[in-house]
Amino acid sequence: MNRRARRASASTARQGRAVGGGGAPESPSTQLHRAVSEAGRRTTAGILSGSRTVEGVYEVVERAAALGDAFMERSPTDPSLLACKKGCSTCCSRPVGTTAPSVFRLAAWLRERLRPDELAEVLRRVAALDDVTHGKTWTPRERAPNPCALLVDGVCSVYEVRPFTCRAWNAVDVEECKRALGQEWTAMRFDLYQRTTYAGVEDGVKLALTDVGLDGGDLELTASLRVALERPDACEAWLAGEPVFAGCEAKLPESQRRRLPIAQ
Repeated sequence: MNRRARRASASTARQGRAVGGGGAPESPSTQLHRAVSEAGRRTTAGILSGSRTVEGVYEVVERAAALGDAFMERSPTDPSLLACKKGCSTCCSRPVGTTAPSVFRLAAWLRERLRPDELAEVLRRVAALDDVTHGKTWTPRERAPNPCALLVDGVCSVYEVRPFTCRAWNAVDVEECKRALGQEWTAMRFDLYQRTTYAGVEDGVKLALTDVGLDGGDLELTASLRVALERPDACEAWLAGEPVFAGCEAKLPESQRRRLPIAQ
Protein backbone atom coordinates (compact mmCIF):
# COMPACT_ATOMS: atom_id res chain seq x y z
CA MET A 1 0.00 0.00 0.00
CA ASN A 2 1.47 3.39 -0.97
CA ARG A 3 1.71 6.37 1.39
CA ARG A 4 -1.34 8.13 -0.05
CA ALA A 5 -3.50 5.04 0.21
CA ARG A 6 -2.38 4.52 3.82
CA ARG A 7 -3.26 8.12 4.66
CA ALA A 8 -6.71 7.86 3.07
CA SER A 9 -7.34 4.54 4.77
CA ALA A 10 -6.34 5.96 8.14
CA SER A 11 -8.56 9.01 7.60
CA THR A 12 -11.48 6.79 6.72
CA ALA A 13 -10.92 4.65 9.80
CA ARG A 14 -10.85 7.71 12.05
CA GLN A 15 -14.03 9.13 10.56
CA GLY A 16 -15.85 5.80 10.55
CA ARG A 17 -14.91 4.52 14.03
CA ALA A 18 -17.98 3.22 15.83
CA VAL A 19 -19.33 5.13 18.82
CA GLY A 20 -18.68 3.41 22.15
CA GLY A 21 -21.05 2.72 25.03
CA GLY A 22 -23.93 4.85 26.22
CA GLY A 23 -23.15 8.49 26.75
CA ALA A 24 -20.19 8.49 24.37
CA PRO A 25 -19.97 11.50 22.02
CA GLU A 26 -21.13 11.17 18.45
CA SER A 27 -18.52 10.26 15.88
CA PRO A 28 -17.48 12.99 13.40
CA SER A 29 -19.35 11.21 10.60
CA THR A 30 -22.55 11.07 12.68
CA GLN A 31 -22.24 14.75 13.51
CA LEU A 32 -21.70 15.55 9.84
CA HIS A 33 -24.69 13.49 8.76
CA ARG A 34 -26.90 15.16 11.34
CA ALA A 35 -25.84 18.66 10.30
CA VAL A 36 -26.31 18.03 6.58
CA SER A 37 -29.58 16.13 6.99
CA GLU A 38 -31.17 18.74 9.21
CA ALA A 39 -30.12 21.55 6.88
CA GLY A 40 -31.49 19.68 3.86
CA ARG A 41 -34.69 18.86 5.69
CA ARG A 42 -35.34 22.49 6.61
CA THR A 43 -34.56 23.75 3.12
CA THR A 44 -36.73 21.17 1.35
CA ALA A 45 -39.68 21.58 3.70
CA GLY A 46 -39.46 25.34 3.35
CA ILE A 47 -39.68 25.14 -0.43
CA LEU A 48 -42.52 22.64 -0.64
CA SER A 49 -44.54 24.02 2.26
CA GLY A 50 -44.88 27.35 0.49
CA SER A 51 -45.73 26.11 -2.99
CA ARG A 52 -46.09 22.59 -4.36
CA THR A 53 -45.14 23.17 -7.96
CA VAL A 54 -43.00 21.41 -10.52
CA GLU A 55 -40.56 24.31 -10.31
CA GLY A 56 -40.43 23.88 -6.54
CA VAL A 57 -39.53 20.21 -6.94
CA TYR A 58 -36.65 21.15 -9.23
CA GLU A 59 -35.53 23.80 -6.75
CA VAL A 60 -35.42 21.16 -4.00
CA VAL A 61 -32.86 19.17 -5.96
CA GLU A 62 -30.81 22.20 -6.96
CA ARG A 63 -30.68 23.56 -3.41
CA ALA A 64 -29.87 20.14 -1.99
CA ALA A 65 -27.01 19.69 -4.45
CA ALA A 66 -25.68 23.16 -3.59
CA LEU A 67 -25.86 22.30 0.10
CA GLY A 68 -23.87 19.11 -0.40
CA ASP A 69 -21.30 20.90 -2.53
CA ALA A 70 -20.91 23.60 0.13
CA PHE A 71 -20.20 20.99 2.79
CA MET A 72 -17.73 19.28 0.45
CA GLU A 73 -15.74 22.51 0.27
CA ARG A 74 -14.92 21.90 3.95
CA SER A 75 -13.77 18.34 3.33
CA PRO A 76 -10.49 17.43 5.06
CA THR A 77 -9.69 14.85 2.37
CA ASP A 78 -7.13 15.50 -0.34
CA PRO A 79 -9.02 14.73 -3.59
CA SER A 80 -5.83 13.40 -5.15
CA LEU A 81 -6.02 10.46 -2.74
CA LEU A 82 -9.10 9.14 -4.52
CA ALA A 83 -9.02 6.99 -7.64
CA CYS A 84 -12.18 8.52 -9.14
CA LYS A 85 -11.73 10.45 -12.37
CA LYS A 86 -13.45 11.08 -15.69
CA GLY A 87 -13.53 7.94 -17.77
CA CYS A 88 -13.67 5.53 -14.83
CA SER A 89 -17.20 4.14 -14.77
CA THR A 90 -16.84 1.02 -12.62
CA CYS A 91 -19.41 2.18 -10.08
CA CYS A 92 -21.84 3.06 -12.88
CA SER A 93 -22.80 -0.61 -13.17
CA ARG A 94 -24.27 -0.64 -9.67
CA PRO A 95 -27.99 -0.18 -8.91
CA VAL A 96 -28.74 3.40 -7.92
CA GLY A 97 -31.28 4.46 -5.34
CA THR A 98 -32.78 7.93 -5.56
CA THR A 99 -35.86 10.01 -4.77
CA ALA A 100 -38.75 11.34 -6.84
CA PRO A 101 -37.51 14.97 -6.98
CA SER A 102 -34.11 13.86 -8.31
CA VAL A 103 -35.79 11.73 -10.98
CA PHE A 104 -38.06 14.56 -12.09
CA ARG A 105 -35.19 17.04 -12.27
CA LEU A 106 -33.10 14.58 -14.27
CA ALA A 107 -35.94 13.92 -16.74
CA ALA A 108 -36.52 17.66 -17.17
CA TRP A 109 -32.81 18.25 -17.72
CA LEU A 110 -32.78 15.67 -20.49
CA ARG A 111 -35.85 17.19 -22.16
CA GLU A 112 -34.30 20.66 -21.98
CA ARG A 113 -31.00 19.67 -23.61
CA LEU A 114 -31.70 16.87 -26.07
CA ARG A 115 -33.24 16.86 -29.51
CA PRO A 116 -36.34 14.66 -29.85
CA ASP A 117 -34.36 11.90 -31.55
CA GLU A 118 -31.66 12.02 -28.87
CA LEU A 119 -34.25 11.89 -26.10
CA ALA A 120 -35.91 8.93 -27.81
CA GLU A 121 -32.57 7.12 -27.87
CA VAL A 122 -32.04 7.75 -24.14
CA LEU A 123 -35.51 6.43 -23.40
CA ARG A 124 -34.81 3.37 -25.55
CA ARG A 125 -31.66 2.59 -23.54
CA VAL A 126 -33.40 3.24 -20.22
CA ALA A 127 -36.32 0.99 -21.17
CA ALA A 128 -34.01 -1.77 -22.39
CA LEU A 129 -32.11 -1.77 -19.10
CA ASP A 130 -35.33 -1.62 -17.09
CA ASP A 131 -36.64 -4.65 -18.94
CA VAL A 132 -33.62 -6.57 -17.60
CA THR A 133 -33.45 -5.21 -14.05
CA HIS A 134 -36.99 -4.21 -13.09
CA GLY A 135 -38.12 -5.42 -9.68
CA LYS A 136 -35.01 -7.45 -8.94
CA THR A 137 -33.47 -7.45 -5.49
CA TRP A 138 -30.07 -5.77 -5.39
CA THR A 139 -27.99 -8.86 -4.78
CA PRO A 140 -25.27 -10.20 -7.09
CA ARG A 141 -27.21 -13.41 -7.59
CA GLU A 142 -30.47 -11.76 -8.66
CA ARG A 143 -29.17 -8.57 -10.23
CA ALA A 144 -25.79 -8.78 -11.93
CA PRO A 145 -23.89 -5.53 -12.66
CA ASN A 146 -25.24 -3.66 -15.70
CA PRO A 147 -23.85 -0.40 -17.13
CA CYS A 148 -26.09 2.61 -16.51
CA ALA A 149 -28.22 3.59 -19.50
CA LEU A 150 -26.98 7.17 -19.12
CA LEU A 151 -23.36 6.28 -19.82
CA VAL A 152 -22.05 7.47 -23.19
CA ASP A 153 -18.61 6.19 -24.21
CA GLY A 154 -17.90 5.35 -20.58
CA VAL A 155 -18.76 8.85 -19.34
CA CYS A 156 -21.84 10.00 -17.40
CA SER A 157 -23.95 12.04 -19.80
CA VAL A 158 -25.95 13.65 -16.97
CA TYR A 159 -23.08 14.39 -14.60
CA GLU A 160 -24.41 17.85 -13.75
CA VAL A 161 -27.66 16.39 -12.35
CA ARG A 162 -26.50 12.91 -11.30
CA PRO A 163 -28.26 11.41 -8.26
CA PHE A 164 -26.85 11.94 -4.77
CA THR A 165 -25.93 8.26 -4.55
CA CYS A 166 -23.60 8.79 -7.51
CA ARG A 167 -22.16 11.93 -5.94
CA ALA A 168 -21.48 10.03 -2.75
CA TRP A 169 -19.65 7.05 -4.26
CA ASN A 170 -15.87 7.11 -4.28
CA ALA A 171 -12.90 4.79 -3.84
CA VAL A 172 -9.25 5.04 -2.88
CA ASP A 173 -8.19 2.23 -5.18
CA VAL A 174 -9.83 1.46 -8.52
CA GLU A 175 -8.97 -2.23 -8.30
CA GLU A 176 -10.73 -2.48 -4.94
CA CYS A 177 -13.75 -0.79 -6.52
CA LYS A 178 -13.73 -3.28 -9.39
CA ARG A 179 -13.46 -6.23 -6.99
CA ALA A 180 -16.40 -4.87 -4.98
CA LEU A 181 -18.60 -4.74 -8.08
CA GLY A 182 -20.98 -7.65 -8.11
CA GLN A 183 -20.34 -8.57 -4.47
CA GLU A 184 -22.84 -8.01 -1.69
CA TRP A 185 -20.10 -6.94 0.69
CA THR A 186 -16.36 -6.47 0.46
CA ALA A 187 -13.76 -4.33 2.19
CA MET A 188 -13.03 -1.17 0.24
CA ARG A 189 -11.37 2.07 1.27
CA PHE A 190 -13.20 5.31 0.52
CA ASP A 191 -13.66 8.87 1.74
CA LEU A 192 -16.32 8.69 4.42
CA TYR A 193 -16.76 12.47 4.45
CA GLN A 194 -17.98 12.48 0.85
CA ARG A 195 -20.28 9.51 1.31
CA THR A 196 -21.72 10.92 4.53
CA THR A 197 -22.29 14.38 3.05
CA TYR A 198 -24.38 13.32 0.06
CA ALA A 199 -26.17 10.56 1.99
CA GLY A 200 -27.10 13.21 4.54
CA VAL A 201 -28.39 15.53 1.83
CA GLU A 202 -30.67 12.85 0.42
CA ASP A 203 -31.85 11.71 3.85
CA GLY A 204 -32.82 15.28 4.65
CA VAL A 205 -34.85 15.48 1.44
CA LYS A 206 -36.60 12.19 2.23
CA LEU A 207 -37.57 13.32 5.71
CA ALA A 208 -38.85 16.66 4.45
CA LEU A 209 -40.99 14.97 1.81
CA THR A 210 -42.59 12.92 4.55
CA ASP A 211 -43.02 16.06 6.65
CA VAL A 212 -45.10 17.71 3.92
CA GLY A 213 -47.10 14.58 3.04
CA LEU A 214 -45.27 13.51 -0.11
CA ASP A 215 -43.70 10.17 -0.98
CA GLY A 216 -40.07 10.12 0.17
CA GLY A 217 -39.38 6.46 -0.51
CA ASP A 218 -36.27 5.06 -2.18
CA LEU A 219 -36.66 4.54 -5.92
CA GLU A 220 -34.60 2.54 -8.38
CA LEU A 221 -33.16 5.03 -10.85
CA THR A 222 -33.71 3.18 -14.13
CA ALA A 223 -37.30 2.15 -13.47
CA SER A 224 -38.37 5.54 -12.12
CA LEU A 225 -36.61 7.50 -14.87
CA ARG A 226 -38.42 5.42 -17.46
CA VAL A 227 -41.73 6.46 -15.92
CA ALA A 228 -40.73 10.12 -15.75
CA LEU A 229 -39.61 10.13 -19.40
CA GLU A 230 -42.63 8.23 -20.69
CA ARG A 231 -45.11 10.35 -18.76
CA PRO A 232 -44.60 14.13 -19.12
CA ASP A 233 -47.17 14.91 -16.39
CA ALA A 234 -45.61 12.53 -13.86
CA CYS A 235 -44.41 15.29 -11.54
CA GLU A 236 -47.79 16.99 -11.36
CA ALA A 237 -49.43 13.61 -10.68
CA TRP A 238 -46.90 12.81 -7.95
CA LEU A 239 -47.51 16.19 -6.29
CA ALA A 240 -51.22 15.38 -6.33
CA GLY A 241 -50.57 12.14 -4.46
CA GLU A 242 -50.81 9.71 -7.34
CA PRO A 243 -48.51 6.67 -6.94
CA VAL A 244 -46.79 7.20 -10.28
CA PHE A 245 -43.74 5.18 -9.20
CA ALA A 246 -45.55 2.09 -7.96
CA GLY A 247 -43.31 -0.89 -8.71
CA CYS A 248 -40.19 1.27 -9.06
CA GLU A 249 -39.10 0.97 -5.44
CA ALA A 250 -35.48 0.18 -4.61
CA LYS A 251 -35.11 -3.51 -3.80
CA LEU A 252 -32.34 -3.50 -1.21
CA PRO A 253 -31.58 -6.79 0.53
CA GLU A 254 -32.47 -6.82 4.22
CA SER A 255 -28.80 -6.61 5.23
CA GLN A 256 -28.43 -3.25 3.48
CA ARG A 257 -31.59 -1.54 4.65
CA ARG A 258 -31.16 1.22 7.16
CA ARG A 259 -33.26 3.68 9.05
CA LEU A 260 -32.66 7.39 8.85
CA PRO A 261 -30.44 8.15 11.86
CA ILE A 262 -32.06 11.47 12.82
CA ALA A 263 -35.24 12.17 14.71
CA GLN A 264 -38.50 11.79 12.82
